[in-house]
Amino acid sequence: PASRCRSIIQQCSFALLAPAMSTGGYNASFEEAPTGFGSEHDPNDERKTSNHIDNTPLFGLDFKRRVRGLLSPGTRTGYHDGVHLDSNRHEDIKMQLESNKDGQKLEAMKILIGMIAKGKDCAHLFPSVVKNVVSKNQEIKKLVYVYLVRYAEEQQDLALLSISTFQKALKDPNQLIRASALRVLSSIRVPIIVPIMMLAIKESVTDMSPYVRKTAAHAIPKLYSLDPEQKDQLVEVIEKLLKDQTTLVAGSVVMAFETVCPERIDLIHKNYCKLCNLLVDVDEWGQVVILNMLTRYARTQFLDPNVEEAEDAPFYEEDGEEEGEESEEEESDDESESSEGGDEDSKKKKKKKKKKSDKRKKKKPYMMDQDHRLLLRNCKPLLQSRNAAVVMAVAQLYHHVAPRNEVGIVAKPLIRLLKGHREVQTVVLGNIATLSSQRPNMFEPYLKSFFVHSGDPTHIKLLKLDIIANVAGDTSIHTILREFRTYISSSDKESAAATIQAIGRVACNIPEVTETCLHGLVSLLSHKNEAVVAESVVVIKKLLQLQPKENKELIVQMAKLADSVKVPMAMASVLWL
Repeated sequence: PASRCRSIIQQCSFALLAPAMSTGGYNASFEEAPTGFGSEHDPNDERKTSNHIDNTPLFGLDFKRRVRGLLSPGTRTGYHDGVHLDSNRHEDIKMQLESNKDGQKLEAMKILIGMIAKGKDCAHLFPSVVKNVVSKNQEIKKLVYVYLVRYAEEQQDLALLSISTFQKALKDPNQLIRASALRVLSSIRVPIIVPIMMLAIKESVTDMSPYVRKTAAHAIPKLYSLDPEQKDQLVEVIEKLLKDQTTLVAGSVVMAFETVCPERIDLIHKNYCKLCNLLVDVDEWGQVVILNMLTRYARTQFLDPNVEEAEDAPFYEEDGEEEGEESEEEESDDESESSEGGDEDSKKKKKKKKKKSDKRKKKKPYMMDQDHRLLLRNCKPLLQSRNAAVVMAVAQLYHHVAPRNEVGIVAKPLIRLLKGHREVQTVVLGNIATLSSQRPNMFEPYLKSFFVHSGDPTHIKLLKLDIIANVAGDTSIHTILREFRTYISSSDKESAAATIQAIGRVACNIPEVTETCLHGLVSLLSHKNEAVVAESVVVIKKLLQLQPKENKELIVQMAKLADSVKVPMAMASVLWL
């Protein structure tokens, strides 16, 4: 309100004039030109200027600047420097960190962590912070370790000076302190401490706290990237952690396994059923890691349920045997009549042939492995997850290892993800485009979910057009063509060109509408947009290749465009015709 603004200005002006009033620089009579007012000020009058703020007029732009300095919490009370309070705040924090009172240290650490969370650089306070790692106050210790994890890699030399303290903290009664100490140790990227890190990880693997064991699993990839020669020892540690029964450790150890030794599938054999059963209770990002690993495991260890047994049979060997037997028969025809013993051999060969043909006729029905079914059954509830990455991981698993008649259950959860952020939409639509190219019927009931909206970015429009062209069928083709007719009039040239390409794909896939699409594209040759005309020419050329003799008049009409078309690709299509 205006009244509030006036009161603030009055208070600020009083605060600015207070020093001058206290030294006699301001008299009660306004006409006597108080210090800082008017043009009659004598710069040589030391009494009036010695204690005053400066010699510039209070009112005007400078007055506003001073008031802004008083009102802004992030600036000093100095008026011309404009330096933020943060420049002095670090000094105050440093003094608090070096004080003898735990309350001041704790308050300083809270302010410091808050500044780090806002993205401010506090690395120069590392020496003052690292001294407090020996503090007996647990709350201070926790915050110190949070700070050290952030800056240990940048300040390696100073961190190494406190390494004995970190080793002692590994035996602290508090599990959070033990885990934080291990996290700091693994953050110091110096090869000389590799043996200390390895010893710390091995001790933490047997810790009673699952949180410490989880931190040990996180430290394994860091140590492996620092010294790959430690792989054999790290594999032994991973093998121990894979036997852990807690859900807190499962996701982290699988991540370490995928980083250090993804080829050691034998380590998963013993723990496969346990990982499948723990999957529902693991945290969301652990679920993503485990699902990706189990997908790779299932694709390499189980039979593909969508491949028939006849296709799996070693037909090259059978063909070779048949060719060999045919050649033997031809040789026997060319030769003279064989003896009675030779006749018996030929009879035996014929019997073997009959047995093989009988075996081929009897095809055993596919029976899914129990472990394969266990994986699919335990993954199915995760389709209801609120995490888009988990749903995508389950959809990927079903796409690769589920029977063809069971993959359809992932369609509805994927459609649900399209209501999320645009970044999520882009990833999901890209995967739906891949799925729909192989299984078009799966997404046909959800066709309206892929209709283009005017507010969609271009890349999302292109993905939706790709999906619509994939799922187009006999029942939905007329609805799709009506939608395409609307999209062509869009001001977005790229999406309009993609729409014409989608019309061409639909015309090739569904012969019943080829003629309709062709006539529709011909009508676009008189369109105002050159890009639309050029793309129409290219698509018409592809459609005419299917029935060239039945469209002679259309080819003549296309030839007349040779002088008007300017786009090189369209011109090349006309000349080709």
